[in-house]
Amino acid sequence: MTNFGPIHVVEPRAPHTHTIILLHGRGSTGEEFAEELFESKLSTGKTLQEHLGSWRWVFPSSAELWSTMFEEDMPAWFEAHSLTDPTARQDLQMAGIRDSVRYLTRLLGAEVDRLGGASGKVVLGGISQGGAIGLWSLLCAGADGSAGRLGGFVGASTWLPFADELDRHLGQEAQAQQDTIRADAREADSDAFVEEMAGATRRTLQEPSASQHGLLSVPVFLGHGTDDAYVDVSLGRRAAIVLGRIGLNVEWREYSGAEQEGHWIKEPEELDDIVRFLESMSAA
Repeated sequence: MTNFGPIHVVEPRAPHTHTIILLHGRGSTGEEFAEELFESKLSTGKTLQEHLGSWRWVFPSSAELWSTMFEEDMPAWFEAHSLTDPTARQDLQMAGIRDSVRYLTRLLGAEVDRLGGASGKVVLGGISQGGAIGLWSLLCAGADGSAGRLGGFVGASTWLPFADELDRHLGQEAQAQQDTIRADAREADSDAFVEEMAGATRRTLQEPSASQHGLLSVPVFLGHGTDDAYVDVSLGRRAAIVLGRIGLNVEWREYSGAEQEGHWIKEPEELDDIVRFLESMSAA
């Protein structure tokens, strides 16, 4: 059984109206991510917490996993052998994705219950690897509705693991098919994994009423630095394309000059865009 780290919660400063669950990147923790995020400022000079005073901020922490790249245990939602080639050693990613998606789906359900079942007032998001596992949680939980009616998703400097396989299984062409996806032998393991995790979502999206399904009503914001030294912007662009092919409404934004060699949220432009996105979502 995977042991996940502590959940860091920042309670709202005003009566609670919304909740956002934000997932850290590899090598960090929920508390560290929260501290860094709340040091960043909007163009008004306020922090996200100050501007969105009625929001509850939930920062889960991943488990500690063995990294084949760094040859040590480190906080990670799943093992990512290479970001230069995200398809390298995909077999190492499967166990972590499976366990983390199940954990985050339960956490989403608990936060929705806290708001009396108002799932549209809960937002999921993350940065880097946190955004990647967040996208997987959104797509895999979409079949039973536990995440399919979320208020929105916010990702920064992230990518979509198994993007090609997800496109084959959940993209528009797959939705027109009625049989289980059949892949070449070399793709069999990764396709079998995606079918295991997202097969229920695929079958739901094949139904005649799929256009009304809650998953497709979840707005998605993805921001990425064109100068990101760790997760190339091409990976973020690919994620946006695949999500669009699945049928999600994706707002894609590019920035330059962010801290941490472009691998952070650009101040204040990206923060302003995120607040605008969240406020438009909460007003809908």
